Amino acid sequence: MISIAIRRNKKKRVCGFTVSNHADSYACAAISILTINTANSIEALTNEPFVCEHDPEGGFLQLDLPRIERGKNNNEINLLLEAMVLGLNSTKIKYSSEIEIEDDKHD
Repeated sequence: MISIAIRRNKKKRVCGFTVSNHADSYACAAISILTINTANSIEALTNEPFVCEHDPEGGFLQLDLPRIERGKNNNEINLLLEAMVLGLNSTKIKYSSEIEIEDDKHD
């Protein structure tokens, strides 16, 4: 099962995420495309510093945005990350038995 943890700051803005484990090849491909494209988009289209760790063999990706976590507002980052979360939740509907998402948006 693919585990996804979405981290948010006190303002409920996404400030990082972690994806771990494997599942069906279609579910893995969809999640990989969404998360890797988001990391690549942040790097290519914004000036926001981030920390990204991954396993080259697959099955693990973690991205953290330290300034966003501390409360900095960046609308470009917010849009990219909320679009990713939307895509992840849509993918979970299709592959509900293979994906779990923990999102502290409502805590």
